[in-house]
Amino acid sequence: MKIGDLVKYSDALAGLGKCMGVIIGFNGASCVDVQWIDRYSFNQGVAQSAGPEKTTELAEFLEVVSETR
Repeated sequence: MKIGDLVKYSDALAGLGKCMGVIIGFNGASCVDVQWIDRYSFNQGVAQSAGPEKTTELAEFLEVVSETR
């Protein structure tokens, strides 16, 4: 995994398979920062204008869908 790769949750996490994001950084040895870009991940309600959600995830729960060059 590297910055710019398109990722999704692995099949180990039921119900999150439709979430897609881009790796935007690393946070330690086994964690990556992901900016989620799918319609399910945008902030809902009052803070809707805040934009897409950014989270830190364990790399073992993510799989690369498309690699950057």
